[in-house]
Amino acid sequence: MVKWLVCLVLALMCAMWITPAAHAEDSITTTNDITDTQNLLGSNVSAVSDAMKRTEQETGVHVRLLYVDTFGVKKDASAWASSVLESTSPQPNTVLLAVASADGNLVVCVSSNSDEWLNNQKTIDALSDAAMQPLTKQGEQDWSGAATAMMDEIVQQKKTSTNTGAMTIGIVVMLIVLAVLVVVIVVAIVMRRRRGARKNAARAAVEQDGKKAAVAGDADEKAAAAPDTGESARDAEPERPMTRRELREARKRRRGPFSR
Repeated sequence: MVKWLVCLVLALMCAMWITPAAHAEDSITTTNDITDTQNLLGSNVSAVSDAMKRTEQETGVHVRLLYVDTFGVKKDASAWASSVLESTSPQPNTVLLAVASADGNLVVCVSSNSDEWLNNQKTIDALSDAAMQPLTKQGEQDWSGAATAMMDEIVQQKKTSTNTGAMTIGIVVMLIVLAVLVVVIVVAIVMRRRRGARKNAARAAVEQDGKKAAVAGDADEKAAAAPDTGESARDAEPERPMTRRELREARKRRRGPFSR
């Protein structure tokens, strides 16, 4: 009986000791940009803090660091870190690097009020990979190096997003310019064709008038060159019967001056 009582007491003591350790991180509060309960940064705190300031000046991204013993086992690490970050009412474009040294776990999360380029899964994966590299090397784990590597990647991702945005704007502007040039060329071609059509029509009209004038001139020349025999005048006047006097004069002209 005593043996069972001792076992029960020991079990209760273990439960009382393990429970706070497992769930202490669930209720953790961060009041500073750097929370290092395990003193993992050591003497590098000042250098890391300066790197955080430079990162914010260059990219506008605010960095927060959380180093703890464990995240706990009842919640997903990413969801836990995100809830911790959102509980601080973070400013826009805030990145949290959460490290659980005892669990060997590392999580990078971004505040929900961040810009699209930062709150992108590819960007978050790149930041996580960069922070993980110094911790996977052989020898002593470089906890401060994980933070600075992540911040260097933030700067790189910002430059990439800026270049991509500028390239996109340049492509859009180039397409607009090309569209305008195409419109100008088409309008110029249409106007040139219209002017050519009007010139051809005017030239054809002039040539037609010239042909008509030439035909009329030829007709006038032929009419002027034809001999005037008077027949047309006589043909135009109807014949009338000769009087007796005219008949006698006509006979005298035929007989001559010596005829009776």
